[in-house]
Amino acid sequence: MTPGGSPLNVAVALGRLEVPVQFMTALGSDDYGDQILAHLHDAGAEVVSAGPVGARTPVATAKLAADGSADYDLDFTWALRADVPVAEVGLLHAGSLALFLEPGASRVRAILSAARQRGAVVSIDPNIRPSLLLPRQEVRRMFEDLCARADIVKLSDEDASWLFPDLTPGELVGKLLGFGVSLVGLTAGADGSLLASGGHQVHIPSVPAQVVDTIGAGDAYMSGLLYKFLELDLANTLRRPGGLPEDTLRTIGTFAALTAGVTVTRRGADPPCLSQLKPRVPHSSQPASIAQEAR
Repeated sequence: MTPGGSPLNVAVALGRLEVPVQFMTALGSDDYGDQILAHLHDAGAEVVSAGPVGARTPVATAKLAADGSADYDLDFTWALRADVPVAEVGLLHAGSLALFLEPGASRVRAILSAARQRGAVVSIDPNIRPSLLLPRQEVRRMFEDLCARADIVKLSDEDASWLFPDLTPGELVGKLLGFGVSLVGLTAGADGSLLASGGHQVHIPSVPAQVVDTIGAGDAYMSGLLYKFLELDLANTLRRPGGLPEDTLRTIGTFAALTAGVTVTRRGADPPCLSQLKPRVPHSSQPASIAQEAR
């Protein structure tokens, strides 16, 4: 058994990139919960457990295909206690099933709204798992509502094709920007990624790699994007009418692709440490802290 899950993977990856991280989740008092705590602590992430008393730790079974892609069978319930406070941070990230499954999803939406009202940057990654969710129309409605609360939205080509099967990538980018999102990222595996902000768009090629499996690759991309966003201190620039310029988008996307490219060469969600990435990242400033809302 390996600790994982999209927001957890992002938290671990950011911790390994030396970003101060606080991870809010719902853990059970069991061996699985202990493994997850140790995994996060080893990466340098602080953990806030906000799960109901007596809850079991969620368990997912990943099935790998010949091309390294994965399918999942999950066993869990998702809820967060309302009496656990969320730290006031500069950036709040949430993702995956936590965004869509009740009763926890309502709490997540409230936390995201409150954080944005306080001036925090909000990022989301839907990381769609169709077999575990409500019908497409309802999930799409929830996702669009979340986009109206978010500054940064990243989704994979699989997420996009399930949520909006009739839209081209360009049409989808326009739709998300129209909701008020300031930075949109669309990833497409070996075909690279697209980053868009304001009227600017750039295509980022993938990093050539010997793929072992793809578990955690999208989460590694998300963490690389957030790391570079924080390192460049782009919060104020992000919300300007023109958005981020193309050279900045290219810098962010290149680092995100590199982080994902290293991760796919390893089995499981095993993102690299900052010191393992080439070219080396300058330590000119300490990235701001990130709070994670997770399943």
